[in-house]
Amino acid sequence: MKEHSDLPFFTGRPMDVCSLADEEEALRELPKGARIVSIEDARKNLPKVTRMLAELQAMSDVAHDLTEELEVLLESLDAESEHVVEVAEQLAELVTHWQNVTAQIESTGTRIACLEPGRLEWYGVVDQHLALYSWRFGEEDIEWYHPIHSTFLARKPLIEA
Repeated sequence: MKEHSDLPFFTGRPMDVCSLADEEEALRELPKGARIVSIEDARKNLPKVTRMLAELQAMSDVAHDLTEELEVLLESLDAESEHVVEVAEQLAELVTHWQNVTAQIESTGTRIACLEPGRLEWYGVVDQHLALYSWRFGEEDIEWYHPIHSTFLARKPLIEA
């Protein structure tokens, strides 16, 4: 465990990748497939990814309903029944669409932190350290971040230079 004096000091100022204090260590901490984005890029993509997040939320409700319907059908019908097959195919199409929308979101450098109530995060650089820019439904802009080894509850305000 790190001593308190070893912890990075954050003032909340977003920076670019070149500003990382230890770029090699930061890149090791970055999950596979994730990428570091600037706050400007995250903000540019925010309207698009929030619409896609809302689409995923709606799909989640439909998937839940289809799954329940399938369970009820399977209690009284054979798995090869026309109606069972139809509902299963609808669910499979929904899963494929879900995967495509999720891939589109992730291609922008955005990560879905929580589907409900809706939270998004982006890996970025704050005060020379890898951090997560943080946004949730109801917020107009990305104005928060938290260190990557903490949670949404540890959010702090971004301070523009």
